[in-house]
Amino acid sequence: MEPELINAYKNTSYNVFDPPMSIKIGRQNPELDALLKRYDLTNWAYVTAFNPFSELLAAEENEERHKQLKKRLKEYPSFEGEGVGPDPAWKPEQSFLILGISAIDAGKLGEYFQQNAIVVGKLKDVAELMLLKY
Repeated sequence: MEPELINAYKNTSYNVFDPPMSIKIGRQNPELDALLKRYDLTNWAYVTAFNPFSELLAAEENEERHKQLKKRLKEYPSFEGEGVGPDPAWKPEQSFLILGISAIDAGKLGEYFQQNAIVVGKLKDVAELMLLKY
């Protein structure tokens, strides 16, 4: 994977609409920790189904992929948001913050939706970029 793409992922704001928060790679997030405690969970992930392998798709295709992802999250508390990258030309990607999912299961979900990377973390820890292998 190109270093520019990895840097873009690292500099993206992984936002959640409600409750409002912004997750950043390499930073701990007190709002996210409070949410995890409320649900008595320790693991989380942030996943999108938009733009597989960072190739732009039509809006309709991305919306359908987002709906498919949402259907797969029924067993987890999940919260809608969008990833906003540093390049203003790249449109924000609808995403989900998923509570209680292991990094392994989140990675499988990311791979299913052909993502290059996802964001994972644990209670009281920093957010980590998890590169997916194909």
